[in-house]
Amino acid sequence: PVRALAAVHRVGDLEVGDLAVVVAVSCPHRAEAFDACRTLIDDLKHEVPIWKHQTFSDGSEEWVGV
Repeated sequence: PVRALAAVHRVGDLEVGDLAVVVAVSCPHRAEAFDACRTLIDDLKHEVPIWKHQTFSDGSEEWVGV
């Protein structure tokens, strides 16, 4: 069983390769912890409205997820 779970999602400008989400899970066994992390990230992507404003090197821009 999951004993504790926490997630933090960064807000603001991020560079390519920057960490956007940090997840921490406490479980008695490693496999359970990895499963909980996977489920949390999948739920986050599905449920939370997260939009990306991408700016490309040629100056063009694109909104993703709007």
